Amino acid sequence: MLTREAKDVSVDELHREVSGSGGPLLLIHGNGANTRIWGRSADDLAATHRVIAYDRRGFGRSPGPPVKSMRDHVADAAALLEELDAAPATVLGWSGGGVVAAGLAIERPDLVSSLILEEGGIHLPLNNTLNLVRFGLSFEYARRIRRDRRRAALEVFEFALAYRDGGCQFDRFPEDWRESMLTAADATIAETDHLRRPYPTRQALSSISCPVTLLQGSRSEQTFAKINRYLKRRLPGARLVEIEGTAHAVHFDRPEEFRRAVLDAAAPSPRVAAAD
Repeated sequence: MLTREAKDVSVDELHREVSGSGGPLLLIHGNGANTRIWGRSADDLAATHRVIAYDRRGFGRSPGPPVKSMRDHVADAAALLEELDAAPATVLGWSGGGVVAAGLAIERPDLVSSLILEEGGIHLPLNNTLNLVRFGLSFEYARRIRRDRRRAALEVFEFALAYRDGGCQFDRFPEDWRESMLTAADATIAETDHLRRPYPTRQALSSISCPVTLLQGSRSEQTFAKINRYLKRRLPGARLVEIEGTAHAVHFDRPEEFRRAVLDAAAPSPRVAAAD
């Protein structure tokens, strides 16, 4: 049974933003981020769906210390969908949020009608690259030698949000986005440790039965393309969609192309299905 290990924060306390009507669409942000990260995309998608975006525990405007495991975030997502009577939902997880989304599809398949992984940070240790090794060294130096937790969090963002041809999305984010992400340094560091463990298991990943779409940016750090190739092997029925001109935050660089990809991947709303 899926339960929270940490009891200090109830689902009622999680900051959430709900807009639009139609089939439910849950947006799960990545490591260090919060609801701000979706920019215009939440509003764009609310034209056709009931969009639910929330700050995961310890991030953004949701209270609480860092969780003990990614399963706590999965339990929170399940409880939120149940509280809002929003199941089954299309669930979109970005980056570290992709781990939460995949965990939800595995542990509570009744709540997930389709799964969209936007460069999900799944099984990083099993998809090592030279850049990932370099990041690990820089991250540990900032955390353990310099004892600078904001710098350690920044190392996470500079690695994940880099354009492979130069530059970084993080530098292009609005100042309030960047500051809100750096403020969550403790949760970001804790999640970085969690993402180094292979959750969910490879066997569990292969058990996902709902439709799966993998979104990928053409300019992303190569680690994420490697992860998507790995996920395709585990989920041979998954559809891979690459969006040109984008790095890790695909929705930030190309919001209109992102919207179209999500709508193509989202399950039909119950109203539409009933009409058919």
